[in-house]
Amino acid sequence: MPRLRVCTPRGGHIFPNVRCPEGVSALALLVLTACAASKIVDGVLVDDARGFKIPVLSDGWRQFKAEGVEVAFRAEPGGQVAALFVSCEGQQAIPLRILSRRLFFGIGAKRVMAQEQVVLNGTEAIHTLLEGRVKDAEVMVSSYVAKDATCVYDLVYVAARAAFEERLPEFERFVKGWVLSGKSSTFQVPGSK
Repeated sequence: MPRLRVCTPRGGHIFPNVRCPEGVSALALLVLTACAASKIVDGVLVDDARGFKIPVLSDGWRQFKAEGVEVAFRAEPGGQVAALFVSCEGQQAIPLRILSRRLFFGIGAKRVMAQEQVVLNGTEAIHTLLEGRVKDAEVMVSSYVAKDATCVYDLVYVAARAAFEERLPEFERFVKGWVLSGKSSTFQVPGSK
């Protein structure tokens, strides 16, 4: 089975297994390094220390623990992976475009299909849509990278090319629910205070 190596903000890696029976079918595992404490309250991941909230995925998504990831989910069936990484290690002076590139080390035949500046609940971010190859497998990645004065936030969705569109709308809702609790934003995560 081919292995996807995507570097993360803290030097960890995403290693989804990609099965290729007749084309690409599923991603399986996300492994990273370094992690911090957070809690889930009423279906929302809350990290008071780093000041963010994000709704958790449900309905066909299974949360799993992986070293170094704040929260990660795998779609069942399908194998798509959605995750949030947070790094508070002095990378804030680096431009968002550069920060976004580090997520894609290890993907061959990369092609950035789209990249644009966006605003996520009052926070500037960069959205990248990328396709690439991992050995015989075609994969697609949608990522959002944002930062504040102290941390960098990576919201990432990885899927086999054939399964990418199936769960993308759910990932987009996940992203739109991310909010820095210290920022002035009119958006409220459902169920949060």
